[in-house]
Amino acid sequence: MNTETIKNQPPDVNIRDCIFFENDDFIIARKPGGLVSEEDPVGSKNLRYMLYRYVRETYPWKKRAICQLAHRLDKPVAGLIICAKKPSILKNLQQQFYHREVKKHYLAVIAGVPEVKAATLRQFIKKSQSEFRALPATELEADAREAILNYRVLAENESHSLLQVELMTGKFHQIRFQLSYMGWPIWNDEWYSGKKVNNENRIGLYSFAVAFSDPKTGEPREFISCPPLDQQPWDLFGDAIELAIANFKF
Repeated sequence: MNTETIKNQPPDVNIRDCIFFENDDFIIARKPGGLVSEEDPVGSKNLRYMLYRYVRETYPWKKRAICQLAHRLDKPVAGLIICAKKPSILKNLQQQFYHREVKKHYLAVIAGVPEVKAATLRQFIKKSQSEFRALPATELEADAREAILNYRVLAENESHSLLQVELMTGKFHQIRFQLSYMGWPIWNDEWYSGKKVNNENRIGLYSFAVAFSDPKTGEPREFISCPPLDQQPWDLFGDAIELAIANFKF
């Protein structure tokens, strides 16, 4: 078995270990890096189907229960993802995403040390179907989409930095592209100019916080998760991550 085959294998996953929160309406799952979010053309092992099997096996009497993701994370990205268990809940969550009412924050370990410690990145990007990557675009191009994110440097060493990223628009590969475009590729993200560190198909990007309105009550729902601090690259900034998690507010 060559290294590319090893890299493309999904991680061993116990789906119950991925359940961060659950009620009658939705599941907040922690997707591991290297696992596809939902079905793809080649039939990859994926989080959505694993959650569907979990719901069916755990609640066999709930014949009408569904299991659909309200959004997705790239295959090598880990962290929190929302899964609806009812059609009405899915519709409500999709509307919140469409109106940019859902708040999403990420932790990223990048190569390099930004001179500006907090800023907004705003540019136009487009999706290349043939290359399956985001590319720079001009505002006048028909398929161009504006990509906006806010970042803040939480910690740094001689070669890497830890960023907190607030995603303002949810475009294809947006964070990965925008940080790489600035000259700060994400740890192990060779797809966007990062240095290949190991053969695992995961990168230093983690969806650690998500907030939205409860689809039934309208009350704010907030979820915060810490990445695995005993795992690369999060072990580079363990103390800073724990402090950021402890003090984080939406």
